[in-house]
Amino acid sequence: MGFKLVLNVLYTMGVALCFIVAYKMFVTHQYLIMACAMIVGTVVIFLKLRLLKEVKEAQQPAQKENKSKGAK
Repeated sequence: MGFKLVLNVLYTMGVALCFIVAYKMFVTHQYLIMACAMIVGTVVIFLKLRLLKEVKEAQQPAQKENKSKGAK
């Protein structure tokens, strides 16, 4: 689980970096690099969402087990 936390932080930093680069390239009128940075940022967002979904699904069975133990 620690690896997934680190991966989530790296994805967040990657998204921020991509959109900062995209903004700087927009200001300097280098639209090709801006478009590439936005595409990479979008892919990183997609990967981040998949990771969050995976973590959420991994936690749900554990929560169900805890509820059933408390009822007995």
